[in-house]
Amino acid sequence: MYVFIARFSAIIVRFVLAALLLALGTGVNAECEACPNCDYEQISPSQGNACLNYWTCSGDTISCYYPSVANPGTYTGCSYSASANWALTAGPSNICFEYSGLNSKCQPSNNPYNLGIPACTASYGYVGEYNSALL
Repeated sequence: MYVFIARFSAIIVRFVLAALLLALGTGVNAECEACPNCDYEQISPSQGNACLNYWTCSGDTISCYYPSVANPGTYTGCSYSASANWALTAGPSNICFEYSGLNSKCQPSNNPYNLGIPACTASYGYVGEYNSALL
């Protein structure tokens, strides 16, 4: 009887340790789907491309907004969806990146969608990159 209890206890301890290591491992390696930092629309040779101003997230779709050079005071929206393997689903293909990006550890501010959950990290977020509010 005592041998059975000792073996059973050892199995339980191993299982708990394995579960703990798995939980710690997945937390450290969290990844988010992210908006590209900038789009392809160039503001000027010295300032480069228009950079992310804000994003929204709903369901499995993230939308990334960049200041429009062609229409000052407005924004160009680029949407990406999990169901499309994070490919561009809405927005001008000559300005938006073809795919969103992977954001390791979900730390920077352009990380709308947590792949580990999977779910939105928030419904919206303001980024305000260095040139994102110029137009």
